[in-house]
Amino acid sequence: MTLSMIKPTNKGAFGMTSRVHYAWIVIVIAAVMHMAGGSIRQAFGVLIVPLEEAKGWNPATVTLAYALASITGAVLAPLSGYCTDRYGARKVILVGVGTFAAGALLTGVVSQVWHLWISYGLFLGVASACFNVPIITTASYWFRTHLGYGVGLLQASHGLGPAVMAIAVSVLITGVSWKMAFFSIGIVGGIIMLVLMAFFRNIPSDIGSRAFGAPESEEPPVERDPKQEMLRLKAFRSSMQATGAFWKLVSIHFLGCVSHAIVIIYIIPIAVLAGVNEVTAAGVLSTLALVSVTTRFLIPVISDYIGARGTMATAFMWQGLPVLMLFWAHEPWQFYMFAVIFGIGYGGEGSAFPVINRQYFGRGPMGASFGWQQLGAGSGMALGAWVGGALFWVFDSYTATILVSTLTSVAGAIVIMSMEPTGRILIPNWEEAIPATPAAADD
Repeated sequence: MTLSMIKPTNKGAFGMTSRVHYAWIVIVIAAVMHMAGGSIRQAFGVLIVPLEEAKGWNPATVTLAYALASITGAVLAPLSGYCTDRYGARKVILVGVGTFAAGALLTGVVSQVWHLWISYGLFLGVASACFNVPIITTASYWFRTHLGYGVGLLQASHGLGPAVMAIAVSVLITGVSWKMAFFSIGIVGGIIMLVLMAFFRNIPSDIGSRAFGAPESEEPPVERDPKQEMLRLKAFRSSMQATGAFWKLVSIHFLGCVSHAIVIIYIIPIAVLAGVNEVTAAGVLSTLALVSVTTRFLIPVISDYIGARGTMATAFMWQGLPVLMLFWAHEPWQFYMFAVIFGIGYGGEGSAFPVINRQYFGRGPMGASFGWQQLGAGSGMALGAWVGGALFWVFDSYTATILVSTLTSVAGAIVIMSMEPTGRILIPNWEEAIPATPAAADD
C-alpha cells in the first residue's frame, strides 16, 4: 500500500501536485475537522459538575442540552445526507462550521439552562449533522481499495478529539473561565476549519484525479445531467431501503449509541459520586476516548479484510459487558482500569459502519445511507443521555443506568449476527432501476 500511496505526480487542490495521493490529504483534513468540530459534543460529560456547582442546575436539565444536540443532529442527518449527494459535502460542512462557531460562542455566555439548550442543543446539533454525514460520505468516495485504512484513520481522530477536549475544557473552565473556554473553542476552532475547507474536495474528479486504488486505465466519471443524476440517486436510495440490512444498520447504530452515550455522559458523575475528584474523573473520560483510538483504526482495517459483521458483533459485546465493572468501581485506579477495557470495545463499536455499507451496497452515492444511520445514532445518543439521568432521578442510583448500557450493546450484537454475510453485495444491479427518461424525475 505504501508504494501505491506515494507517487511523484498525484494531483492536488489548486493545480498543485504531490507525492502523496490526495485521498490521504482529504482524510487528514476530515480527521482534523472531526477533532476540532465534533469533539466538544462528545466531551459533554465534563460540563455537568461545573454547571451543577456554579449554577445549581439539575444534571437532568443540563443533559437535556446534550439530548437536544443528539436529537437535532439525528433528525437533520437524512437531510444532510440528501444535501451531500445533491450539492456536495463541502457546502454542507461550511454550514456546519458557521453553526459550530456560533454555538460555541453562545455557550460561553449562557446564564439560564434554556440558553444552553439552544446554544449547545440546537446550534451544535446542526453542526454535528453537517459534519458527520458529509465527512464519512466523502471518505468512501476517495477510496476504491483500502477503505478500511482511510476510515480507520478518520475514526481514530474521532476518538482522539474527545480525549484531548475533555481535559482541555476541564482545565480551561477550572483555570480560566467558562466564557473564555468556549470563546477559545469557537474562534480558534472556526478559523482552523475554514482554512482546511479551502483544501477539501468532495470527489476525486473535482481535481481531475481518480480514487485511491482505481486502475490507471479507468476513465474519469462523466458529468451527468442534473435530472439524470437525481434519478440515479433515487434508484440507489430505493434499492438500499428495500433491503432488511439497511434498516438493521440503523437500529444497530441506535442500540450501540444508547449504550456508550450513557457511559460518556455519566462516567464522570458516577466517579465523582464514588469520591473521585473532578479533574481525575475527567481523566477517566479522556482515557477511554484515548484507548478507543486504537480500535477505531484497527476495526475498519480488520473488517475490510475478514468482513465487518462478526468484527462489529465482537466490538459490541466488548463495549457492553465491561460496563458491569462500574458496580464495583470505587477507587480511581478501578475507574481507569474500566476506561481501558471499555475503550477497546467503544472504539470498535461504530467505526466499521462505512466498511459494512461498502460490503453490502457497493460504491453508489452513500450520503442518504449514512444520513439514516446517523439518525439512528443520534437518536440513541439522545435517549442514552436522557435515560441515564431519568433513571438516576427515579432510583437515586446508577444501577439501572448501568444495566441499560450493557443490555443495549448485547442487543446490538444479536441484531448484527442476524444480518446477511458480507461476502456479496446485496444490490449489485441497482442501476437497472434507473428510468430511461429524465422527464420522470421528481426532486
